[in-house]
Amino acid sequence: MKLPEYSIASRWLPIALLFVAVAIGGTLVPPHKAKIPPKTTLIDDFSSVGSKKRFGTNWQFVSDRVMGGVSSGKIEFISDDERSTMHMTGAVSLANNGGFIQARTGFNPEGRSFDARRFTGITLLVKGNAQQYAVHLRTGQTRMPWQYYQAAFSANGQWQEVKIPFTLFLPYSLANPLNTRTLKSIAVAAMGREFEADIFVDEIAFYGDKTMYKKLTPQEERVIVNKGTEMPFTGKYDKHFEEGVYTCKRCGEVLFDSSSKFKSSCGWPSFDDQKAKAVTKLPDADGLRTEIICTNCGAHLGHVFTGEGYTPKNTRYCVNSVSMDFALAEENRTERAIFASGCFWGTEYHLQKVPGVISTAVGYTGGNVDNPTYKQVCTDKTGHAEAVEVIYDPSKTSYEKLARLFFETHDFAQLNRQGPDIGTQYRSAVFYLDEKQKDTTAKLIETLKQKGFDVKTEVSPAGKFWLAENYHQDYYKNNGKTPYCHIYRKIF
Repeated sequence: MKLPEYSIASRWLPIALLFVAVAIGGTLVPPHKAKIPPKTTLIDDFSSVGSKKRFGTNWQFVSDRVMGGVSSGKIEFISDDERSTMHMTGAVSLANNGGFIQARTGFNPEGRSFDARRFTGITLLVKGNAQQYAVHLRTGQTRMPWQYYQAAFSANGQWQEVKIPFTLFLPYSLANPLNTRTLKSIAVAAMGREFEADIFVDEIAFYGDKTMYKKLTPQEERVIVNKGTEMPFTGKYDKHFEEGVYTCKRCGEVLFDSSSKFKSSCGWPSFDDQKAKAVTKLPDADGLRTEIICTNCGAHLGHVFTGEGYTPKNTRYCVNSVSMDFALAEENRTERAIFASGCFWGTEYHLQKVPGVISTAVGYTGGNVDNPTYKQVCTDKTGHAEAVEVIYDPSKTSYEKLARLFFETHDFAQLNRQGPDIGTQYRSAVFYLDEKQKDTTAKLIETLKQKGFDVKTEVSPAGKFWLAENYHQDYYKNNGKTPYCHIYRKIF
């Protein structure tokens, strides 16, 4: 029997609230456990047994206190009406420019984006206290904590399914519409006015899978499904070296970046690295080789070989051209870098002046305390360094140019200090995000050593970057001052 449908938006909402929210239609569901229907990809059902969720979710409670607000609350995972649920409660306050609490999770523990273009939107099974809530999505373009895409819904005292098409998500502090190709995280939020939040979420998923996989030609199916091999030197990508990314022919998942492609003269496209966990290695049926498949959909790609010495990584992913598509590098592509050189005010002052730098943010990284405060970091017990995150356009500047400026604007020969600022939080450090950044930094340090400098700069893989308090952001720009211990000197 088709369940009754009804509008869950109140037409008496204040105009200000309508400006920041979109009302979504909902359908009542029975009080017993009712699963979200097929043609979905489950994000979470909050069950540890028999779950078919795809994502390694790690839900966290976040409030406006990270930005100086006073809202409070919590999330807990409990059973309600024989359902495994996430329960968020709390008090939303507008004091101190605040006004939100939320339960948030990323789509990938390593921070990799999820491509949701084949889906129509987000669906939830929820029960609430007759208040309005929202779903927030963050993407590769939402760099600042106050940037997100939002669609609102109401939740009453009965379990109901809420469907939110992607077309109804509105940008906040962003100029561009939602790009579902680069989803980073999702949150269930209470915000926008002062009220007591109380909402249960049973399931949350992507819905409306338009086409799980692309329709394949007989030749593509012979290779991708039946694990065949195309003839050598016949594939369209064998001698193809444009800048961009190579994606899975069947599901569209990004597999390889053009920067990892090299000439091997073997007859098939060759790469020495994959995108993070995009490719899975399996013992081949012949008992000798190692097969590679798309982690997302299982499509056969080819084989991987090691020990041949083609590149320093000593790895060759040998891939059938017919198993891939290619996408040109996006014109608005951005890259990220993280540097620490003492007081982050001065580090940011110089880096944000570089042509091609889109944005900078100061924060803390390299330590062992989650979401640290400035007061905590100043104790020199968190392990964090004061650091600057730089978002830049690689077509206008380069990582090497930024790294050179980093070295030329502080005393990298000092250990755990810069001028009068003493402590490990003021150490000189580069936190690299990939092997290319690591190699570039190593070459610059070697150049400095050849010039006679005793380099004390730490070079470590980047971890979580925790944004610092608002009053630290753009400090010198906002105060009209200049750094006291970050003075430019030409070295390179």
